[in-house]
Amino acid sequence: MRRTLTLLSSMLSAKTEQIGWAKLSAAWSKQLSLPPTVTPPTIAGAVERTLPLLIDAGSVPFVCRYRADVIAPLQVTQIHQLAEWLNKHQSLEATREKLLQHDSIARDRDLLFRVETSYSKAELEDLYAPFKPPSKGSLEDRIRKEHPSLIDNVDVFFYQGKGKPESLRPKEAAVTLLANRIASHPAVMDALLDTVARYCRIKVEQAKDEKSKYGNYYELDRPLYQLRDHQVLAIRRGSDQKALKLNFPVDGDRAESTIQWALRDKSSRHAMWKDAIHDAWTRLLRKRLTTRVWRDKLAEAQERSVSVFCDNLRKALLAPPPNDHRPLLSLDPGFRAGIKCALLDSDGTVHGGDAGLSTVNFIPNKENGKAQLITLLQKLKELDSSSSSSLVIVGNGHGTQEAQTLVREAAEAAGMDIEIKLVDEAGASVWSVEPSAAREFPDQPPASVAAVSIGRRYQNALAELVKIPPRSLGLGMYQHDVAEKELDVKLHLTSVDAVAEVGVDVNVGSLEIISKVPGLTPKLAERIMKERPLDSRQALLKVPGLGPKTFENCAAFLRVDRGPEPLDRTLCHPESYDLARHLLKKMKWNLEDRASLGKLPNRKERPVVWKEIAEEAAGKFDVSKERVLTVIDHLATSILNPDPRLRDDAAHSDASTLSQDAISSCETLPAELVTCDALRKACPVRDIKAVVRNVLDFGMFVDFGGDSDGLVHSSKLGTKRLNEFMVGQSVAIDILGVSSTNRVSLSLAGLDHPAESLDDMEKRAAPPKKSNPRGKRAYSTKICNDEPAKKPKRGNSNKKQEL
Repeated sequence: MRRTLTLLSSMLSAKTEQIGWAKLSAAWSKQLSLPPTVTPPTIAGAVERTLPLLIDAGSVPFVCRYRADVIAPLQVTQIHQLAEWLNKHQSLEATREKLLQHDSIARDRDLLFRVETSYSKAELEDLYAPFKPPSKGSLEDRIRKEHPSLIDNVDVFFYQGKGKPESLRPKEAAVTLLANRIASHPAVMDALLDTVARYCRIKVEQAKDEKSKYGNYYELDRPLYQLRDHQVLAIRRGSDQKALKLNFPVDGDRAESTIQWALRDKSSRHAMWKDAIHDAWTRLLRKRLTTRVWRDKLAEAQERSVSVFCDNLRKALLAPPPNDHRPLLSLDPGFRAGIKCALLDSDGTVHGGDAGLSTVNFIPNKENGKAQLITLLQKLKELDSSSSSSLVIVGNGHGTQEAQTLVREAAEAAGMDIEIKLVDEAGASVWSVEPSAAREFPDQPPASVAAVSIGRRYQNALAELVKIPPRSLGLGMYQHDVAEKELDVKLHLTSVDAVAEVGVDVNVGSLEIISKVPGLTPKLAERIMKERPLDSRQALLKVPGLGPKTFENCAAFLRVDRGPEPLDRTLCHPESYDLARHLLKKMKWNLEDRASLGKLPNRKERPVVWKEIAEEAAGKFDVSKERVLTVIDHLATSILNPDPRLRDDAAHSDASTLSQDAISSCETLPAELVTCDALRKACPVRDIKAVVRNVLDFGMFVDFGGDSDGLVHSSKLGTKRLNEFMVGQSVAIDILGVSSTNRVSLSLAGLDHPAESLDDMEKRAAPPKKSNPRGKRAYSTKICNDEPAKKPKRGNSNKKQEL
């Protein structure tokens, strides 16, 4: 099976190469988003050089890091985009071959270019429409049987412009055939798609009498392009649940004028031609195009939702590990089932094995629970007697406030100083039933080991979060409204990129994190673990099933921290080891001594400062000067900072120091204000500690200790921007109001926003009401309606064209 897939992939690659990388780059380079300073020819050249690498290498992280001289100025985002387009393009090879069999396409250079370079299934289907045989029992199929000569006459009239409309009889059949030709014409589809996307409106109506959570969308009427992504996904979900009815009115006169303009070289003022245009729009195109535009809008919203999810996942995986190597006590809060506890050593190992896991039951006997916690805190103190305070990690879920109160009382009774850190516990219970948890704790029930995951997340987020399905981490918005397959693929690629950026010690990493190394599969990861310990990267070639191509993709992302070869601990790829050794001598650098670097020039100055060394090494080792500069940069980075998560860049420093003064002066939410009813009466509540749970394009959701998370809208951030915040970051907030549906409105602390009344919040949530402009004829296509759309009456056709 594996050989069959390999042969199929190579066949598709050969067909793609026959089309030519230059053609694909000319079409696709225009769709990439790059700074305006990069010229179109530069982009096209980079795309043409990159596409063969994506087929040969197959690993985007490898191409981005070790072929940077080839792909420049493209970045990781553009490389992923090209890889996705290339996969879609190859999957449409069968449809493309059908189209290329027709001589009319081969003679039209523009049409041929579109067929050869398109990666859109919808676009190829539109181009194939004129050649698609009529379905059995359709109107055209019946006309072929009853009036066979009419088919040829209509084709000659439409495609060659010969003959007169009066000669086409019977008239009704001729109008139907002409309408079919018009509806399948590529120029008509291109022009109408733009018109419908620009002028189509969406009207939402209540489908059920009872109230529902979609009340904000009742009687919504606005242009479709004005809808925000989250609104599109919510409306689609309401429609699927039969709670909302959707209509898509379009100005019919404008649409028919657009058809006439698209066929301006064919059209005439004859009534039959105008009847055919009207029939093509009302019978064939209106519903098809409004559905198409709605689906495109949904696809854009889903793509943006997936992008936000991936961005949040990347931030969570690459969260800097704390400079804190103390053992800790991890608590998974609960009520009836008790508080699950785990004593962890500084490396994440459960102290004492299964004996390090316990449950504190404080209901109904609180004193009994406090006594159990005192015993655990004393054990924690014995593990780290040199520290002035002991570290306690608490999951920020249901019962967090009670768990914090109880552990503080226990610490006070024991005469100990403790430091409490809140950690997002989303997905911890999911990990507890995963195979990795069962392998590590075969004799423990799943509920007892979730606290282990919570504590390890604080110590090393990347190593722990890759064990959990990304969907379970609660980092996305409307994740259940997007295509599962697409979401899983994008999240997996994000995890692979994150693991590649940090790297993995091949002799220490878990099965889950090694499986995320570029080029590796879970099966190969298992084989690597069976061969451990490995003394070098070259030893990977001894692993069964790991060939030269896989080695090229994965070797540089797997470190050997205690091997005899120092370069095995660096970012350098084994293919460049000879060059790296030469450069170390030239630069007089020592891999073990940061001071040997001296004062490094900034990145913009490096090509100038190191020009002579790069040119000399490029000539000696027969590589490009840019490749030499890349290796120098890898060496400098490896010496300066082996872990990229600890880089002292602006993004991390801003996120870590953001509002620290405000946070230190804040308090946790009082226990009497935890419920939404009590909080609604007390608003505004100022200076409350909170933790960021999710960052979206319109704001961020934070956990402030209440019954539900609250929203800090982007307009309530003051001078801050959303990209300055990370999931899990501590912030100081003000609670401004609580709606009747328990939606909590927040702002950053210190901005002195006034309290929001219930009426203000409900009024802001209601959408504005708009209607169609007067005098415009609107045809509607109904979706999820009990009655089919009524066929509009034929109006006056002698109207001035509107382009």
